[in-house]
Amino acid sequence: MKVKLKRAHRAPSAFTLIELLVVVAIIAILAALAVPNFLESQTRAKVARVKADLRTLATSIESYTVDNQKPPYDGEPGFTYGGWVNALKRLTTPVAYQTSLLVDVFQDRTITEPTIPGQTHYIDYPTSNQHTYDYSTAYWNDVPNDPLMTPLWQKNFGNARWKTTSAGPDLRHINAGSNFGMAELYDPTNGTNSMGDIIRIQGQ
Repeated sequence: MKVKLKRAHRAPSAFTLIELLVVVAIIAILAALAVPNFLESQTRAKVARVKADLRTLATSIESYTVDNQKPPYDGEPGFTYGGWVNALKRLTTPVAYQTSLLVDVFQDRTITEPTIPGQTHYIDYPTSNQHTYDYSTAYWNDVPNDPLMTPLWQKNFGNARWKTTSAGPDLRHINAGSNFGMAELYDPTNGTNSMGDIIRIQGQ
């Protein structure tokens, strides 16, 4: 006589708490590895955009210079705040050397003019909260006539008549109040998010 053996009934399989914790830990480790790489790629993309913007800005400034025999003046009569923005507006009107102001993606919007709360040289008041690139010329600094400014300008920029600057990944203009804002230059070999400004001068 044949005897049929009954198979033991197994409960439905499920993850244990320990297995779930292991899965969560693995996901957390993968995320910790991926996020810095993602942020670095974002920064590299912004650096590429800034360099492209500065090339565009350089072309516009040089076209303006050809038509007017000098670059746009980097200031507003009476030292109006927002002077750099107003200077760069000359590239958009009445002749459109470029269609709109270019925005520095690295400018920290909390940076303001220290002597007047809420003001900054780079912001377009009162109609916008967009930051533009820093812009400076030899003329504003009385080069080549000023015996103090001239050697300093020439040391930093040679015979260039203008320079433009992005705050860079550290989000701040280094030493913007002196030395024409010329301080540490951004170098990606020091780290993607290292300190330093991204600068373009005439002739580059």
